[in-house]
Amino acid sequence: MTPERREESEMTEGFKRRTPSRWGEGGALKEEILAAAARMLMESGREGDLSLRAVAREVGISAPSVYLHFKDRAELVATLTRRAYERLVADLRGAAEGAGGGGPREALRAMARRYCRFALDNPQRYRLMFGIEWIEGPRPRDGVDRHPSRMVYEVWVEAVRACRGDRTGAADDERVARLLWFSLHGIVAMAVSMPFATSGQAMEEMADDLLDLAMTK
Repeated sequence: MTPERREESEMTEGFKRRTPSRWGEGGALKEEILAAAARMLMESGREGDLSLRAVAREVGISAPSVYLHFKDRAELVATLTRRAYERLVADLRGAAEGAGGGGPREALRAMARRYCRFALDNPQRYRLMFGIEWIEGPRPRDGVDRHPSRMVYEVWVEAVRACRGDRTGAADDERVARLLWFSLHGIVAMAVSMPFATSGQAMEEMADDLLDLAMTK
């Protein structure tokens, strides 16, 4: 089917064309594409159900217009997930800075509490980061060192190391950081998956208990 026929078919099936961007507004269209893809991906929960054609239809543009911003679905999804992790990293760092003069331990406590709040306040974004069923097979984002989750891991390691000082080696600091992060993820994963509202205060109290256990040594 020619592009002209395809566009005509789209129009006859309820396709609503977006008002074309003016010169210099390409960035706005890119953001609309990302927002539409995020909505669709979070709704389906499966990367395999997302197509660039469907994203284009959601935005109200022709499919080739998406390729002006993303070369394929993998790049689009990678951009979405990276942004979500960057937002979480910024929130965690902001919580640590907001702890004031309480020292490294209070900064880490503020981070743990903020992690729980982030999941409760942004359940769909959290699902995008940790609950999507990804397509199997080799791809650029494979591997722990290249995945954007590495940014979150490094924030936890830095915070744990600041609390523990020179008492232990780097390997032990990383072990504690992993246990803390994975355990916090378990707490919030249970909370966001329940069919009823979860108390944010109760989650923060569990985060406090977890932190005390993790940092006992």
